[in-house]
Amino acid sequence: MPRKTNNEIQKEHLILCEGRDEQEFLINFLESDTLSFLPGFSNDIQVMDFGGNSELLKYLTILKKMDGFEKIKSLLVIRDAETNAETACKEIQAALQRNDFPVPETPCCWKGETLRVGFVLFPQCDSTLRNGTLEDLCLSILSDTSADNTLKHIDKFLANLEEYRGKPFSRIFKAKLHTYFSVHNDYVSLKIGEAAKAGAFDWNNVALNPLKNFIQEIL
Repeated sequence: MPRKTNNEIQKEHLILCEGRDEQEFLINFLESDTLSFLPGFSNDIQVMDFGGNSELLKYLTILKKMDGFEKIKSLLVIRDAETNAETACKEIQAALQRNDFPVPETPCCWKGETLRVGFVLFPQCDSTLRNGTLEDLCLSILSDTSADNTLKHIDKFLANLEEYRGKPFSRIFKAKLHTYFSVHNDYVSLKIGEAAKAGAFDWNNVALNPLKNFIQEIL
């Protein structure tokens, strides 16, 4: 089972991610039936929450001082691209460089020899730069076969509500995903990690293949 502790290194392969939702999402992905038959996916990877995006630099500094750091074989940083994927890419690279880690040129590219370092930006799980968030990825991998039709109605509802309010939603991606959860009997009031555990997402979706393959390269 991947460990969730954020202040103790227990595995040789680490994933550092942005926030508790992302941490729980990734743990459920690694422990899914889709990946359980692949060596190392659930047992050899630890998922650590580094906090907000601005905290990555500080967390990497702390990580280097933790017991067991010298035993790490790989380090994968995952965060949202937000509204500017290029800026997000540069922020990760700068944080790695300032802490003397190998610096990959692009997402989904491993760099380094003794310690392999890579990073991924959600919602895109490959080397393509695309703005967005974990919520955008979640909306694209829903397990319910009727989800697309439900989402069309949610889009209309949110558009009407924005018009009524006279202002747009500041985080429309969150509003859309959690509205979907709220109208689905199995996911009402659940957070992303809880919804993942309840079966909300299709771990076999092709959108996740680049992430699966990228992680598999270092196991």
